[in-house]
Amino acid sequence: MKNRKAKMLIAKPGQRIRISNRLVIYYRYLGFRGCSSIRFYGVWRSRSAAQNRWKNHCYLRTKGE
Repeated sequence: MKNRKAKMLIAKPGQRIRISNRLVIYYRYLGFRGCSSIRFYGVWRSRSAAQNRWKNHCYLRTKGE
């Protein structure tokens, strides 16, 4: 996805920003501490295709037995 830095600069507090297909960042402003502002970025990653294949394979194997 293009303009990742621009998206982070114009983000509002409490907003989720989709950085890539699997990565979502949560932006929250925590206020001033000393002379700098502190921001928090929570990261959510969705599963990769390989993880999904492994999950589906193991689930089917244990379900049938």
